Amino acid sequence: MGEFNKISEILDEQVFNKNACLASVKKAVAFGFWKNITGPKFAKFSKPYDIKGKTLLVAVKNPAVMQELIFYKATLLEKIKNYFSPINIEIEEIRYDYKNWQQVSVGTSYLKGDESLEYYSKEEIEEVKLGKYEEEELQKVTNTISNLTFLDEKLRNSMKKNIINSAKAKKIRN
Repeated sequence: MGEFNKISEILDEQVFNKNACLASVKKAVAFGFWKNITGPKFAKFSKPYDIKGKTLLVAVKNPAVMQELIFYKATLLEKIKNYFSPINIEIEEIRYDYKNWQQVSVGTSYLKGDESLEYYSKEEIEEVKLGKYEEEELQKVTNTISNLTFLDEKLRNSMKKNIINSAKAKKIRN
């Protein structure tokens, strides 16, 4: 059987050498699994928007959603570990915030800072054209993800899409 590489190693070595870019890509990949972690009911009313140290910051629609998510905290932390560990993100705490919901839910802004992740519309992402070198490097990563047969196909495709969209979002920001 072949040797498996962690996605974090692939990203570190082959595509993204800058720490801020790598952090943003890792966040985007991790945040892309939020619906898998919470289920569709809670994904509709909560969105992760940043990671500070080992704390995941999550915007929630209202205090009632926050209260219910707090009730499931241990379960969510266990699920987060399954999705975030392969990309070398360690989360020990979740902090919920309903005051940020409006900005986060419409995608207009995340917390400001060099490492913040911003969401763009599907149309904006699709308009971005990557250069030949960027395409080649992303192809290496997506090929490696395709070989991670211990993950189901849907998860592999989601990871590939998140990585490509994150690279395009970075290009928009620059």
